[in-house]
Amino acid sequence: MVDGGNAPDAIIAATSYYGRDVAGRLSVKLDRTVITNNTDLEVDGSSLVTTEPVFGGTTDVKTTFTAAGPHLVLVRPKSFVAESAGGSAAAVETIVVPDGGKSAGAKVITRHVEEREGPSLDEAAVVVSGGRGLGEQEKYALIEELAKLLNAAPGASRAIVDAGWVPYSYQVGQTGKVVKPTVYIAAGISGVTQHMVGMKGSKNIIAINKDAEAPIFAVSDLGIVGDVHKVLPQLIEALKAR
Repeated sequence: MVDGGNAPDAIIAATSYYGRDVAGRLSVKLDRTVITNNTDLEVDGSSLVTTEPVFGGTTDVKTTFTAAGPHLVLVRPKSFVAESAGGSAAAVETIVVPDGGKSAGAKVITRHVEEREGPSLDEAAVVVSGGRGLGEQEKYALIEELAKLLNAAPGASRAIVDAGWVPYSYQVGQTGKVVKPTVYIAAGISGVTQHMVGMKGSKNIIAINKDAEAPIFAVSDLGIVGDVHKVLPQLIEALKAR
């Protein structure tokens, strides 16, 4: 379907668990290079050019495919707004799916769907994230309570995910989820590059940290220098009193 006479010029998918899995398999099957985590695509003459951030998002690199297609490209979610192509309707062609061999015999035995309340981290207009500055796992309850009051999604830094405080699905950052909410609240998060790559596109960033020199303040629209254990309870009480 994707090789020979029916081969497309490029196969584009999201940089996600499923996208990486499929692209990796196609890369082996088709003997083609796959470039992941791209934030922009452009056509230069007859060549496809991708843009991908490196060194924690501090530098952008442009890569041009030189070999024959199909080119395999994974795009970082929410990198750009989807726009109408303005072209005509695509032609629909029926093709025969080849025998999948042994892989076609694989069966899904069970599925696990993680239960959580409120909006999803990907779609929430407000995200409240907690970091190592909370001090201990039990204090993450402050993040969840504030998120519930704001109808927000709770998030987390990689540090507390690695520590086992919250599931990986809560992680915001280069190796987690990329979010672009209207309001992003970072409580007890210092602001390492790995984390800021995943949230710096937020429209309004509010940071709470007792370290006035924390890197997170460099990208914040509002910074509160203070102890999260004192600031968050006061904020929660103020919201409850409204």
